[in-house]
Amino acid sequence: MVEICAFHLEDCYEAVRYGAERLEVCQNYEVGGTTPPEEWIFALRHSVHVPLVAMIRPRGGDFVYNLKEWEQMGESAMALKRAGAHQLIFGGMTPNGRLEISRCRALIQECAVPCVLHRVFDALEDPLQGVEDAISAGFTRILTGYGQHDPALLQEIKRKAARRIDILPGGGIRSSNVQDYIRMGFQQVHSSAILDHKQRVNGPEVQALLDALHRA
Repeated sequence: MVEICAFHLEDCYEAVRYGAERLEVCQNYEVGGTTPPEEWIFALRHSVHVPLVAMIRPRGGDFVYNLKEWEQMGESAMALKRAGAHQLIFGGMTPNGRLEISRCRALIQECAVPCVLHRVFDALEDPLQGVEDAISAGFTRILTGYGQHDPALLQEIKRKAARRIDILPGGGIRSSNVQDYIRMGFQQVHSSAILDHKQRVNGPEVQALLDALHRA
């Protein structure tokens, strides 16, 4: 499974045209992704046939949100669900570096769709405890970039998850290094498929990722 993260509506279509098997839809690449317009999700739901994962993130910067921001996230989540998102990706943390379990759980229960913990996971004080907290909150998958800088820790996280929750590696994954993740036993990867300063999805790179993963 190749999930492509796209920051423009046109890039979502480009990714699917080259074979993307799931889309994470967001905007504002320069801050790591924020909530996309619900119109994008509506348009995609009625024109492509891959799972749509919609980002819920009200701003760039840290992941410690105040009450108003959590309320905004809840409103965005319901709007994107109504627009047709199959899954939502979000998260938040406490000032002392723990996952905001109760607020995440409440939002997951309210939305009643599968939810993914985004890369707030990489900012948690203790990632192994973070796995347990993500499971407790009700997330079905964790997106993490640990493989980019600490492959050994990524493997430890995978062992800790023990198939109780999916671990989705992301962060700098391209066709040139995806074999490293395949060798670690991952059968799904996350990539923006960006190759240059234009910060746009590269269609042939999507195809190359697919080819590499399916040859494994």
